[in-house]
Amino acid sequence: MTSPVNLASITRPAVLQAIAEYDELGQAEFLRRRGFGESRNFRLVYGGRFYDSKAIAGVAHGYATGRFVDNSEFSGGLATVAESLNSLGYVVDHGGKHARGGLLWDLENTTVFTRGGKSAAYKFVVLRWAVDGPDPQREPVPLSKVRVELAALLSPFAVADSAPHPADPWVALRSSGWWTLELPDDVKEEGLTHQQLRRLAIKEDLAAGLNEGVREQLRDPLWRDEATAVLTRRISELAGSSSA
Repeated sequence: MTSPVNLASITRPAVLQAIAEYDELGQAEFLRRRGFGESRNFRLVYGGRFYDSKAIAGVAHGYATGRFVDNSEFSGGLATVAESLNSLGYVVDHGGKHARGGLLWDLENTTVFTRGGKSAAYKFVVLRWAVDGPDPQREPVPLSKVRVELAALLSPFAVADSAPHPADPWVALRSSGWWTLELPDDVKEEGLTHQQLRRLAIKEDLAAGLNEGVREQLRDPLWRDEATAVLTRRISELAGSSSA
């Protein structure tokens, strides 16, 4: 009889070996060879990149014990795989029940402004400013207070002839799970276009910033480091596509 899978036997070096194999083979081939499916909600985040957490745990178990296991031999989730990987100092990104992912995966799927085949990194530049600045738990502040600072940060990533205006990502980020845009009590967002909100942000000096849930997560230095790494990678990828 096969003994139960003991996730407590996984070591940090074994996880790194599994990650290296994943990187070498690519996601599809790694999952095919090792008998796992794609993660739907729980993803290991390492160096700003995402990995199918259950598959990594199963392969790491093999490197640690000599017994490689597949998807059918143990369950994934918060109390098993996530807890095991968290205990080794790794970040596992996840959302609520039936979610497709958590706050970090939200960055991977954030839509961006495009023009002439070029994709803008504006949203990610503003988020990295908020996450990695002198006040990483940055609460909403009026646009006028940071407009000059943000304009300087955004300028190198322009995808049009004119420099990007900070008001654009300031209001566009409201659709992400990271951002709070404070509207006047008498203004309802429903039905307003981006351009209308942009003008309103400038005219009314709207305050915006990281929402409370993100600020709470940023109190964990490890999560903050991975958030910064994901944002940095996304900026680099988009800047590369813009210069191609």
